[in-house]
Amino acid sequence: MKNSRKIAAGAAVLTVAFSLMGCTSKESINKTTKQEEAQKEIKIELTFLQNECDRLINKDVDIEKTFQSYKNDFNLLSTSVNSTAKVNKMNNDELEISINNLGKDVDKLNGEEALKAYTKYTSPKTIYKVTMMKNMHSVIEATRGWDDGKDLGISFFYDHLHSSQEDINRDIKPTVNDITNGPVYKLHIIKDELQKHRDAFSKEQLEELETAMKGFDYSLDTQLKTIRSYKNIVNNPYTSNNYDYEEEEKYNGARTYLTDFESNLGVAKPEY
Repeated sequence: MKNSRKIAAGAAVLTVAFSLMGCTSKESINKTTKQEEAQKEIKIELTFLQNECDRLINKDVDIEKTFQSYKNDFNLLSTSVNSTAKVNKMNNDELEISINNLGKDVDKLNGEEALKAYTKYTSPKTIYKVTMMKNMHSVIEATRGWDDGKDLGISFFYDHLHSSQEDINRDIKPTVNDITNGPVYKLHIIKDELQKHRDAFSKEQLEELETAMKGFDYSLDTQLKTIRSYKNIVNNPYTSNNYDYEEEEKYNGARTYLTDFESNLGVAKPEY
């Protein structure tokens, strides 16, 4: 009986041992599979960037539109794999050198590093910080109503307090162009990036960011309408009340949504 008890106990121990070995084996296989998948996905992204780089260098695409998207895609992958390679401007030599350096850094990744990099690459925090945050804060500065030269609507107001109608009319078009080609264009880039990466964000994050952008959209649109409205007004436009309280309300609401979004994401900056 004692021997049978020992045999039964031994069998139970072996069963548990084999079970644990099975679990460990499965975990190891799953981890290896994830690492291999991560390496594969990063290689796919690198290949895409290499093809886009060639198209930019050969001028086979709309340079301005493609470059802005390429720059964000490149810097996102570069940041994720901890590469020092970066793209800042449309320059063929810079494009070629940076893509070659990024390729070398990607080739050096082992499975564990690749998995960590791909997790970072698909993180909403990394995506927003690398591809949208700088432009978003530039848009904030362009719409916050400070007389510091960055809000062109306010600057136009103060610069023309004592100007003639002729001077006002002369400066309307270049100011409108600066707003259109500056903050309006940057907001458009942000929208494109959000559309490209929207699957990485939660429903709540998307709502906060999209609501914020609508508020900044309204502020910029109001700036443009207000500046254009100053053309050929008989009386000096600055003696009448052209202040748009709804613009201020929309802007404040946008700032609140964006602050909540950035705080929850862990990228909030001090008051700007």
